[in-house]
Amino acid sequence: MAHIDSDKASSTHVGAIETANMTDQSALKHVNSANEEIIQHLQTTGEEVGMTWRSFMAAVSMAMCYSAYLFTLLVPPAILTFINAELGPDPRYTWITISWNLGGAIMVTVGGRLSDIFGRRYFFLAGSSILIVGSIISATGRSISQMIAGGAIFGAGSGFLETSFGAVQEVVPSKYRHATIGMFDASSIIPQIMPLVSWVIIKNTGNWRICYYIMIGFQVINLAMLAFFYHPPTFADKQAEHGKTRIQLAREFDWGGLCLFVTGCTLFIVAVSWGGTLYPWTSGATLGPLIVGFMILISLGFYERFAPLKEPLFPPRLFRAMRHFTVPMITMAVGGMQYYSNATLWPRLSQLLYASDEISKGLYAEVLPLGSIIGGIIVTFSRYIGHQRWQVFFAVTLQTACVGAMSTVTMVSPVKSIVLTCIISVTTSVNLLNGMVLVGFGIVYQEDIGTAAGLAGTSRLLAGAIATAIFGNVTNNKYAEALPATVSNNVASFNLPSATLTKLIAAAKANTAIAYKAVPGITPAIQAAAVLGNKQAYLTGAHLSYQVALAFGLCGVFAAAFIPSVDERKYTERTTAVQQRDRRALQEKYTTRSA
Repeated sequence: MAHIDSDKASSTHVGAIETANMTDQSALKHVNSANEEIIQHLQTTGEEVGMTWRSFMAAVSMAMCYSAYLFTLLVPPAILTFINAELGPDPRYTWITISWNLGGAIMVTVGGRLSDIFGRRYFFLAGSSILIVGSIISATGRSISQMIAGGAIFGAGSGFLETSFGAVQEVVPSKYRHATIGMFDASSIIPQIMPLVSWVIIKNTGNWRICYYIMIGFQVINLAMLAFFYHPPTFADKQAEHGKTRIQLAREFDWGGLCLFVTGCTLFIVAVSWGGTLYPWTSGATLGPLIVGFMILISLGFYERFAPLKEPLFPPRLFRAMRHFTVPMITMAVGGMQYYSNATLWPRLSQLLYASDEISKGLYAEVLPLGSIIGGIIVTFSRYIGHQRWQVFFAVTLQTACVGAMSTVTMVSPVKSIVLTCIISVTTSVNLLNGMVLVGFGIVYQEDIGTAAGLAGTSRLLAGAIATAIFGNVTNNKYAEALPATVSNNVASFNLPSATLTKLIAAAKANTAIAYKAVPGITPAIQAAAVLGNKQAYLTGAHLSYQVALAFGLCGVFAAAFIPSVDERKYTERTTAVQQRDRRALQEKYTTRSA
């Protein structure tokens, strides 16, 4: 009887294995089928015009758009305290940058989807023009409210320009996508050095508005480059394929999904930005919009999946290529969260612990941009290195290890911190830039590349907003908890009265000369001890934040393991969005041959 039961168990076990194998083979067949469909479309979409002078200049204009976008991202945070000092003090001054995140997260997806449908040229021209308006408003700002409005305008315009990550891939032959995206990022050296330039300008002139005047000049040049060199397929070209008028497309567009998306994103990002700063995380002012915004975004997913939509905001067909599209997007979002943990902590950490003057503060701020440029150069050769799956996996793993190692940095020497921070930035670029190409190659219809780039941008910005809130609050809470003890321990030998000690701790937290001067009986030795305690407390908070970021990194490592490498057959000679004059030249060539 036992023998029979054993045979039955063995039979059942074999059957289970066979069933599992059949399921695995079915899943593999589905993945391969999706990949073959993508390859077939890449090999039949567009024309073989090669890398022409016009396509090269179109790619350069897209790189200019990316740089214009970076100007609005990097310059305001670098000079935020100076703006608040002149126009404030106003506790809302951080909204100058928060409003950028809100506008960018929303408009990058909206702009990407609409440009897929109606054509890209005028969306890029509009985005560039909006940035000029935002630069003028900010340069002439007379209040924090006006500067916040300028930041929101920056976000809206930058959202349109951020879709250049997708647009630059379609203006060159597919085989050059990795090289183009790599150089696209590496060429952003001008805006990347602007934090340092801004510090130099303020040190020598005391006028932060000059930074915005420089921005105006760059945005005007960017608009001119777009007007002269960027001529992708027009709406008429698209209409020749789908046969619909603008009015028909506008009627069929997913306006309901757009309303849900804008409302959900706005409530969610606002709540995340308020939590722990303007309001406690447990307050109704934070939890209300946070929960409602999250639920709206969840309902949006079901709406896009099951509603009978002709032109959905988020086409479900994109997400069916799970490993080719969805997984790279998730990996980019998680990798971005680790990057933002460092981008949030490094400026204050380096300025508080290591910098001695404005110039050194600017130099420390350039560590992250330096890593980004190096990462772009590496991705330029990604196609020739091959095995993109392992490139991303190694990058995310190394990034995670370095983020964890940052929890062991000290005040003694900045070298370890600089090296680790630079590596984190390099590996982030390798992850994000490879991810952008993988997403572009992971969609069946290349006409959706704007939507794909927009979704990747929104997910990264939303993840960044969450990361900034989490890591900022973890650091600040631990810092506030540790500060009284570190200051008290450092000044214990001075036997200060409790009232004086309380004022000294408050002065250490403010960390200004005026605050220290108001402490009764203050001496240089007491102030130096309090300053050291302030540094020690902040370092304790930063250590904990890096440890929290480590957990997110492990999630990214897991996701990266499922990313497929690029199938060599996707590297074709075809250009998806042929420039109009190149298209006319090609048509004339075919006409001549036919004659």
